[in-house]
Amino acid sequence: MSLVIKANGVFTFPPDQLCILEHNGKKLHCNVDLLIADYKEKQAEKVCVNNIYKPNDGVNSRYAMTTDISKPIIIVRFDDGIYEVLDGNHRLFRAAQEGKLYIKAHILNETEMEKYIMN
Repeated sequence: MSLVIKANGVFTFPPDQLCILEHNGKKLHCNVDLLIADYKEKQAEKVCVNNIYKPNDGVNSRYAMTTDISKPIIIVRFDDGIYEVLDGNHRLFRAAQEGKLYIKAHILNETEMEKYIMN
């Protein structure tokens, strides 16, 4: 069951896609639906796969190998220089498995990410 909240648009809560990550001992819940909506028309940049990829046992490798790696991932660069994937773990996994050097990404800084935190 979803709760519909009307604001400047219609949003479902909880979102269909939610990213939960920990940084500096704090658990962050990020609204990926809103993030994707805001960034889908923006220009992405190329980032080095090896700079952001961290092997992750939680990724469904069979599904990952069916994803479209031409679609940009969305990452946050925290003020301490740590990168975390907000959307696109499966695409990043595939790019790493296929030996790709670069992947397209939208990179948010910590301040820009605050808009999407639901804590």
